[in-house]
Amino acid sequence: MTGVNVWSGLIHRLFPWRTPVPSDGPARPRRRPRRSTPRDQATGIRLARRNAYTGIARFTGRSVDRMFLAAMSRPHRYPGAGDLARVGREITGAHALYREGRPGAPSAFHATPPPLESPSVEPAWHPSMRFEWLSFESGYQAATDDPAASRWNRYDRNHVAHAWVARHSGADRPWLICLHGLGTGGPYADFAGFRAEMLHHELGLNLLMPVLPLHGPRKPPSLPVASLLSFDLLDAFHGVSQAVWDTRRLIQWARAQGATKIGLYGLSMGAYVASLLSGLEDIDLVIAGIPVVDIPDLFVHHAPVDQRQEAEDNGVLGVHTRELFELVSPLSVTPHTMIENRFIFAGSDDKVSTPEQAERLWEHWEQPGIRWFAGGHVSFYWSSEVAPFVDHRLHKSGFVVLGE
Repeated sequence: MTGVNVWSGLIHRLFPWRTPVPSDGPARPRRRPRRSTPRDQATGIRLARRNAYTGIARFTGRSVDRMFLAAMSRPHRYPGAGDLARVGREITGAHALYREGRPGAPSAFHATPPPLESPSVEPAWHPSMRFEWLSFESGYQAATDDPAASRWNRYDRNHVAHAWVARHSGADRPWLICLHGLGTGGPYADFAGFRAEMLHHELGLNLLMPVLPLHGPRKPPSLPVASLLSFDLLDAFHGVSQAVWDTRRLIQWARAQGATKIGLYGLSMGAYVASLLSGLEDIDLVIAGIPVVDIPDLFVHHAPVDQRQEAEDNGVLGVHTRELFELVSPLSVTPHTMIENRFIFAGSDDKVSTPEQAERLWEHWEQPGIRWFAGGHVSFYWSSEVAPFVDHRLHKSGFVVLGE
């Protein structure tokens, strides 16, 4: 080792922040490590809290989702002996009726319903605001030669459609049609889920909240909660079809009330209906929250292995099922709403509808604005990201009446 190298090595040991000068020329001095400032420490604390909150949100969301799925998977909801064979026969018959030799486009399948002219409107009350309870005869019937018609048409309470209405007096203004998720359909749950008080009072919107088939006051007492999605897939097929029928009548009614704009805001199963409707009606805005978009895939994802195998053996999950559900699928229509007014939010740890369903809708909608939040399916209720996202998008789309 040369004298220069020995001397430079000694300097490096005594003053480690100095770079020794090599024998072949000078080098750039090494920077001294920067000490953290109180501002850096505060930033680190905020990041740690945010990461902790994200971890808690995800854990809580997953836990609530698992409880929800456990409730939906109780033994009385499982198919009994011969049920899946019957469902397979129903699928085959419905496919022959609706698809063989007929167009597969939803626009050809969903007939335009008659206008809603004189619904019953009664005053109602909620702790956060007054509203109106609207009801009317749906008029939807499964075709007589449909293999599930005898069952679907016997749901007597489902023949009457219901909706919650919160509207302002005076000037015409935008209407937001809010379509609830699976298992709700009552004023208390629906108003909380959509933050109805904020949308109505703070943003100045008129709200129209339809009750989906087999939910709330439309649910027959003999059926379990959330029976719209079960192994009886033709009930889901007719439930979506009737939801589209009823909501289209309500859209016509809102226009007759002087709506300047009409938007659709759906949650979970309601997002499925809203997304499908956006391809059948001229809608100014559509928001799909924690969306479901493929019912057969959801059945495959959640069914136990033995039940899934039996369903496949009986033709319940074959090509006929997928072709049949194309008639009521949001992935089979192109939204009339311009891409700037299509929005999605979804949970990154959603165990119910799964993130894949939201991703498929996002791709089908040509990658519009989307917000992923930390948490599961039900976590949107307490997420700090969802409400600002929705409010901002409503502002951006002109769905706000100032001065309320």
